[in-house]
Amino acid sequence: MDDVYTISNAGLSAVISNISVSHFQGMSRPLALHRLAAHQVVIESVMRDYPVLPVKFGTILSDEAHVQRMLTQGATLFAGALEQYAEKRQIEIVMLWELPAVFAEISAEPEIIALKAQIEGRPNEATMAERVAFGQAVEAALERRRAALGRQVIAAFDGLACDMVINPTMDTSMVVNLALLIDEARREEFDQRLQLLDQQFSGQFQFRCVGPLPPYSFATVAIQALSFETIDTARRLLDLADSASSSEIKHAYRAHAALVHPDHNGLDADAEEHMTALTRAYKLLNLYTASHAMLQPDTAARHTHGERQCWFDRATVERTLLIAMCRQDAAQEPAV
Repeated sequence: MDDVYTISNAGLSAVISNISVSHFQGMSRPLALHRLAAHQVVIESVMRDYPVLPVKFGTILSDEAHVQRMLTQGATLFAGALEQYAEKRQIEIVMLWELPAVFAEISAEPEIIALKAQIEGRPNEATMAERVAFGQAVEAALERRRAALGRQVIAAFDGLACDMVINPTMDTSMVVNLALLIDEARREEFDQRLQLLDQQFSGQFQFRCVGPLPPYSFATVAIQALSFETIDTARRLLDLADSASSSEIKHAYRAHAALVHPDHNGLDADAEEHMTALTRAYKLLNLYTASHAMLQPDTAARHTHGERQCWFDRATVERTLLIAMCRQDAAQEPAV
């Protein structure tokens, strides 16, 4: 991969490198992780001197003209996000527990003892239902403990974190997986609270802390070039004219959904597939109208009335990039 460099426009700069689409096609997991690490190193290097909005890993635009277009089209969105996240950093906290010790505690619970007694000394084939019930009870006890501990960890940062994303736990050894947005001026206070939390649990759990990071979980920029055919197919699926407002798109979706929804078409084997395609088209057109509005004058005034007008001709579609600010716990991806 070539060295990174910047392209500037509208008071913003994009840090990019030249790379072929083929580099990402059929990429092995080890190579993907290697490139992801390099991507992160670049972002964190820039972050030392400038505010950064991370762009989704693997984003590719065809040429520098598209990068210029992205900066121009997204200027207002990017400037607002940069102001919102200025002097704020993401810090990730993972809390781990020792599973043997946890299972030892669970095994001492009366319900677990009683269920285990029903199984002991009896053949497997005669106790299948009891064994299933035993496994479910152990899993439920594990989740109760995880939820209670999670609430304690979250409460420890109440009033300190500007925002928080609760990420899924990756395996049974993980209790909590949080992304916190912290004001840089309160970093020392964060460290103190984490230390107090560790003391509160008397060192029973292991805490892993990663950061400071740019706001990956709160404001990752997703960008996608559009093909006219993709938008036109979605437009025709909703029976829209050559232009439409956001309310007209919503009305068309609701009208069609009422006709094709599986609940109303139980005898149609393809009803669920039709509904999925319709919903995908609706989401795509919503993203398109939001991105298209970035190119229009008086966009802010139009948005205050909750209305956006867009056009579906080839020239307009092909000069519009899908641009969205994605939050990790709210799947709003332009890739449809």
